[in-house]
Amino acid sequence: MIPEPDYSDCEEKEDQRHSASAVATKRTTMISPQPNRQQHSSSNGHSEEEEDHIIAPRKLTNPCADSKEKKNLHRELLFNQKIGKNVLGQKSELKKAMDKFQEEQKRKELESEKLSKRTSLEKRLEEQANKIKMLEDQVIQEKSGTDDSPLGASQSEFHRVHAKVRARVDTQ
Repeated sequence: MIPEPDYSDCEEKEDQRHSASAVATKRTTMISPQPNRQQHSSSNGHSEEEEDHIIAPRKLTNPCADSKEKKNLHRELLFNQKIGKNVLGQKSELKKAMDKFQEEQKRKELESEKLSKRTSLEKRLEEQANKIKMLEDQVIQEKSGTDDSPLGASQSEFHRVHAKVRARVDTQ
């Protein structure tokens, strides 16, 4: 069982404190000629005279918030926000698709501009290169066709029969 506190001791101490502060105020008024400086107790029970001698606590600085790196990063993020750039890369699906579409469109426009701004010499060189490629492709086809003509025919027949069989199996 917890005993009840004795309140009589506390009242006596408070009376002594009040009488001591009254005596202290009488002394200060007699000694110092300052006009009506009132001594009153603050909310925590200390008089102003006691508070003058107490060092007031200051808010501690946060080393993370005051670091140069954090300040530079914050400044950069604010700047990017002002210009509308999203540096975090958190885009919605729609935004990503729209950006991709716009990039493709710009690329196509650049290619069309490049094609339209070509000189006649560039056009002529491209035609010549295309013509050479076509001739090379024809030569390669002729070589493969003449050398492997019996095998080529049988291979193509094999592929046709195989495609027919697969088509039947897939439909069933």
